[in-house]
Amino acid sequence: STWLELPTSGPGPFVHAAPSRCASGCVRSRMAAAFEERLRRLTAGVLTPAVQAQEPAEAEEEPLRLSDREIEQVFLDHVPGVRDFLFRGKPGLHSLRFMVSVYKDGLQGFRGTALQNHLLWCMRYVVHQGHNRRPGVAPHLVEVAEAFRECQAVQARAIERAALQLRNVTPDFPGLLTRFVGEYKTLALKMLAAERLAQGLATDYDPMPTHYENRLTADLGLALGANADDVRLAALDDHARKRFAPLAGEAAAAAASRCRELFDARAMLQAFVAEVNSFSAESPQESLPCVFLRWVAEHLQHRHIVLDEETACRTSVDMPLALCIFEHVFLGKLGGAADEAIRGVPARELFLPAHDEWAPATTPTVCTKDACSEAMSDVRSTSAESFDDHP
Repeated sequence: STWLELPTSGPGPFVHAAPSRCASGCVRSRMAAAFEERLRRLTAGVLTPAVQAQEPAEAEEEPLRLSDREIEQVFLDHVPGVRDFLFRGKPGLHSLRFMVSVYKDGLQGFRGTALQNHLLWCMRYVVHQGHNRRPGVAPHLVEVAEAFRECQAVQARAIERAALQLRNVTPDFPGLLTRFVGEYKTLALKMLAAERLAQGLATDYDPMPTHYENRLTADLGLALGANADDVRLAALDDHARKRFAPLAGEAAAAAASRCRELFDARAMLQAFVAEVNSFSAESPQESLPCVFLRWVAEHLQHRHIVLDEETACRTSVDMPLALCIFEHVFLGKLGGAADEAIRGVPARELFLPAHDEWAPATTPTVCTKDACSEAMSDVRSTSAESFDDHP
């Protein structure tokens, strides 16, 4: 748009006006407001008990196979600097010693609970994969080792997550997306904990308020649909039970409402876009980008829409498409205008006619690398004619 000089009816200076710029600005403003309203509806739709990642199946028994020295060597081989890791930075409390102990006997904080053996077998499985030098195991061992700088609640989450990922067992795309949303619910709960501590509503002298976060997760997690395994672990946090009074009734309802306000749906969509667009030949088969492509091949009517227009060789999802995907999976309908289009394709034509899209994933899928490659091939197979139809 350009500024136009229009003469006045009488003598005097010219009057400047920008009708085209004003009009486009108004359109952008309306579009931004509509997008924000859709984000609010999405937030209201996903922060409910109906959208919750279910607990994983209990781990299979994993026998003790390694000596203390062999356990240490697994972490020394895969985790740079692990010999100097300290629990909470305290001199003499070397994390490596605790890793050996947990491999052998489990997490003391979970003894006598339903998760005692589950976490013990998860820890052993992760260490055994490192001992066998399984390709790609190092990042998981790093995550576990880093967790041993913190309390057992943090350690438990890292151990369970690493074991599940290494078993190559993952939910289908709606289930994996539900867990992805759950990570942002966890972030909102962390923000809520920090805010309440700053307001003096609770006191926690730990540098990381993990136990207060667990108190809130145990009290509010069900109402918000937080990941069920996180709620389960939080409920077993003995420090959280002893240090903080539980929230109930109106206080819990008010805290849950504030947590929904803190939930950042825009950041969640941006992270999803970055994640699925990172797909490459090296992407793990159980990763979100690979599972996403398999879902696209089966559920999108215009599969080419997720690929870049120039080469159709890489994933290229943008925010409007991401919002449509989340609305389709979790709300069952799109929230845009009737004439909304994504890259020239009417939004109402993006998805194949429906069956119920979302359901809590109770049956995991074992992924293979070939399945990821086949999914990308399926998505690309219709790209040429699709791009001709929708420039």
